[in-house]
Amino acid sequence: MAERKRYFLSFDRDNPRHREAEALYLKQAARQRSDFVVTCILSANQAEHLERCVRKAIRDEIRKLRLTPTDAQEEPDGAVQLSDLPSSLINALDEL
Repeated sequence: MAERKRYFLSFDRDNPRHREAEALYLKQAARQRSDFVVTCILSANQAEHLERCVRKAIRDEIRKLRLTPTDAQEEPDGAVQLSDLPSSLINALDEL
């Protein structure tokens, strides 16, 4: 017979997250609750590991980027050149 270890699980009724977790736990059949908890723990661990890997990959790719001076000096879309302004507006600015 496989060895079993028992743990005490409690939910804080004042915490909305705990209430939600308890409701999900109670929806499981009594014989499937342990497996449900195991699946949740392993899924959360896998999600955290995946997030760390993605964040590391993004950081590594950002470090590899090399911006050339021409890239950094390009004007953003919608940038206005002084020559694009009407002369009356330029003259009005000079008078200030």
